[in-house]
Amino acid sequence: MDTFVRRGDMSKIERYDYAFDPDGGEWAARLLRRVPPGQGSVLELGPGPGAMTRVLLDRGHRVTVVENDPQALEVLKTMDVEVIPGNLDSTDWQDAIDGRRFDMVLACDVLEHLRKPEDVLQRLSGLLAPMGQLLISVPNIAYAGVLAAMRGGVFDYSDKGQLDRTHVRFFTKRSIEKVLLDAGWAPRVWEANRVPVECSEFAGYWRALSGDQRQALLAGWQDFDVYQWMVVVTPSVEAPIWELKEARGMVDGLRDELQALTLVHQRERASLLEHQKAFAEAKELIAKLQQEVGELRKNVDLLRSEKIRLDSELVTARGELQARTMELSDRAWRSRWRRFMGSYLSR
Repeated sequence: MDTFVRRGDMSKIERYDYAFDPDGGEWAARLLRRVPPGQGSVLELGPGPGAMTRVLLDRGHRVTVVENDPQALEVLKTMDVEVIPGNLDSTDWQDAIDGRRFDMVLACDVLEHLRKPEDVLQRLSGLLAPMGQLLISVPNIAYAGVLAAMRGGVFDYSDKGQLDRTHVRFFTKRSIEKVLLDAGWAPRVWEANRVPVECSEFAGYWRALSGDQRQALLAGWQDFDVYQWMVVVTPSVEAPIWELKEARGMVDGLRDELQALTLVHQRERASLLEHQKAFAEAKELIAKLQQEVGELRKNVDLLRSEKIRLDSELVTARGELQARTMELSDRAWRSRWRRFMGSYLSR
């Protein structure tokens, strides 16, 4: 039986052909926002009938797709894309693009349909252009809905969703991260698709649990509602280059911030016309502010110490006041008692 990245032996592609707002908050739109803008080359694995492919084309990307579902292939051939029929668990598709390099590779909801996703991941590193990225999304089997169903002894496959009957591998965040690291990939960015269990296909199983059972299941579990994980990865051998790129990004950000401070400084000091002088004074202002911040922190520490001392004195004063109040109350009671007894005895 052919293993297909998303469809396997299914003949109906409608379940994978969906419309979405590319600028909206749906998962497909969020995934595509991870593709850098421009006219870069994109290799999309297992696109089905091309729901995401259409958006990539509309945004000016040059798209190559690898697909083996016959119905999906017919739809893809009507688009302005390079279509490569192929089974991702084999190597025939890679032979068709041997020597090619792509700026971005997409494997969205694909790896869970492969018998050996590790082999595919190892081969993909040779298809990336320098500074290229691989975008992956996988279902999260550690989803509270799945566990709620299993709590009732149910693990039934269906036509789509977490337990799509074509899924042959299951991943958690930790397990997919291990697979990626072992295959020579370095995760750069993670993102979660959170779906309330009440809105999932497991809503009935969730409602069947008692309140105590739900609380016990969710205790200390922040990612209970993560339906899918997305991760952007790059080859591990390029990690120093990416770290340098990120450092440059930080430098650019700091440079922009400094420029904004300089402009503000120039507006406040209109008489200073020379940029070099304004920049020097901006640096001096920053140093002064840093010194003031340090002094303010010292003052805050002193105030905190003073507050602690005053709190201690206040506690002592309250204790003394309470003791004095009790003493005065006792004296007043004794005085009233003596007056009462004196009046009583004088009768």
